[in-house]
Formats: sequence, structure tokens, C-alpha cells
Amino acid sequence: MTRKKKDQKTRVLHVTAARRLAGTERALLMLLDHTDRSRFEHMVVCRGNGSFQDELARRGARMFTIRRFGRLDPIALARFAALLVGLRPNVVHIHFGRLEAIIAHLMGFPVVERKNVCRNRYYRPMLNFRAVDRLLNRFVDASITPSAAVKSHYVDRGYDPQALHVVYNGVEPAPPRSRETVAEKRNELGLPAGGFLVAFAGRLMPEKGVDVLLSALAQLPEQICCVLMGEGPCREMYQQHAEQLGLGRRAVFTGYRNDVREVFACADAVAVPSYSEPLANVTLEAMAEGKPVVATAVEGTPEAVEDGVTGILVPPGDAAALAESIATLAADHEVVRRMGAEGRNAALGRHSPERMARQTENIYGYQPCGTT
Repeated sequence: MTRKKKDQKTRVLHVTAARRLAGTERALLMLLDHTDRSRFEHMVVCRGNGSFQDELARRGARMFTIRRFGRLDPIALARFAALLVGLRPNVVHIHFGRLEAIIAHLMGFPVVERKNVCRNRYYRPMLNFRAVDRLLNRFVDASITPSAAVKSHYVDRGYDPQALHVVYNGVEPAPPRSRETVAEKRNELGLPAGGFLVAFAGRLMPEKGVDVLLSALAQLPEQICCVLMGEGPCREMYQQHAEQLGLGRRAVFTGYRNDVREVFACADAVAVPSYSEPLANVTLEAMAEGKPVVATAVEGTPEAVEDGVTGILVPPGDAAALAESIATLAADHEVVRRMGAEGRNAALGRHSPERMARQTENIYGYQPCGTT
């Protein structure tokens, strides 16, 4: 895919609109952390400042900010084109920015796009235009999907399977944590020391299934509580729903936190009740922390969570099944320990950051990555 002089580094320009850290941004940061610096030079184009940009700066990443006012901002798009001329990247990696992909392609730069969005019978975004998707995909040379399920989704929509590459996200191993540290984190969150704690982390919006999790919690004994980390347009509605269910302090909404993994470490299990999930980073992080995952069997989740081995899979939207699964774990600490250990081994084997970085770099060189 790339054309460069012998022994010259491959220059990769990443394009993203994100300001706050989420799954895609964490995957990009992990790539930067584990890239082969003798072969690759990474640069990032952002649209503003936030926690994601702070993390880029902390790593000393070469970063450019192009603010866009509206979707079709001609000045911003012209600045992006000028940046391409000045930087002459070997690859443009689009994490978010279809217009930037078109511009880069028309200017002769190879384009790699990350595809995360999946549409299923439980969750369908308002816009679902196959013809538009296929047209825009003509401006992309290769696409990366986080699971085989997402790849199949796009193959079914008419995309070339040879241009779709599965690269599972990586996850960092959990650092050693003392019991005292775990207890302190629970105390900080205002949670009881002895109860069974379920953790949730994600954007508070309909497809994440938070309403189902709250309904499940209301069916469980009082010693089972839940901490919900994240912000989103539905936070106030979900808090009102929790109040209507009489959950009180059993459902603790913390807002956005940058210590999600530390909270996972003090939990007993992690819930991922989404209606649609390509393959959630929080699932891998929970497994790396040695926690069993109770998740919906949608898209890529079953590729990470083995039902009955590393967690429990339930149908989306089924509060009763979710409650039953959590109750099963709460009743048997040996099962929690065994599933957690199996999950940790699976996460650190199949989802190592080094493996993710090497497979992505192979795609930049248009070499088979061995995962499709």
C-alpha cells in the first residue's frame, strides 16, 4: 500500500474527531504506545482539545488541530488538504471523517478506515443507506474491523471481503493491586465493602442497554449494587428511572471517570448489556482485570466472552435473564474466581497490545494480517 524509500519510516496520519477518551481513541493510543518506532511514524489530526488530546500530548505525539464548524466546512477541509500536501503521509488512517477520506483518496494518498458501526435488528441508527455507504467506500483502500462479526456485517452489505481486515483491540495487563487499594476505591465511591458489586462503563445512550441493567438490578437482592460510569444524553432519564425503581444507593452514577479499570478491579463482575456492540473495549478491560463479564450476545461480544467460561451471555433487552445471570455469580464466588481467571488468560493471549499493533502495521504495508 505504501511507497517510500528503502529504510524510510512509514508515515501514518490518523484522522479523528474525538475529544474525549472512548474505545476507538484508547485503541489508537495503544497503537502509538506499541508501534514499531523504527519503522513507523504516527501523526494525528484532531478537531479540538480534550482528554484525548491531553493523552496524545503526554506521549509526545505529533498532533495537528483543525477545527470544523459544521459538517461541510470548506475552510477546514482546505486546511486538511494543505496539511496532506505538507506532510506527504504514506497512509491516511481514518477513525472518523468520511470527507477527509474522500479528499485524501482524490489526492492520491492510500486510505485505511476503521469501521465500528454495526446495525442489527435490536438497534438501527436512523440513517441506513447501503448505496451511500458503498459509494463512500470507493474512496477507501482497506478497512479495519474490531471483530469478525463486524466484517461479516459489511460483507453482507456488499463490501469486498479482501479489503476488510479483522484486528481485535488490545488490552494492557492489569497492574498489581492490593486489597487495601481495592477497598479504598469502593469507599471512595460510597459503596458497601461486603456487597456484590456490578460495574458498568459506557456512554449513557439507548443502545448501551442501561435501562435493562437498572430493571435487572431491581429484581435482585439489596446486597447487589451497581456503579455506572459514563456520561451521555440519557443520564438524567436513567437516574430518574433508577429512582422510580427504588434503587437508591444501589445504583451509583459517577459520570465520566478516567479510572475505569481501577473501578473494575474493585467490582465482582462487569455488565455489558448493549443492544449493539462491535466488540467493547470495556469487555476486554474487565477480562484483563480478572472479572467475569455478563454481556448481551450481539455482534463481536461472543468472540471475546465464552459463555459459561469467561462470562455469561444473555439476549439483548432481557432484564430477567440479565438478573438471573448476575444472581448466579453473586451466589458462587468460586465461579466468579474461575471465570475471572479464564477471562484474564484469554484477554492477555488473544488481545495483547503487541499483536494488535503488528497486525495494524501489516495492513499499512498491505500485507495479509492473518486474522481474516
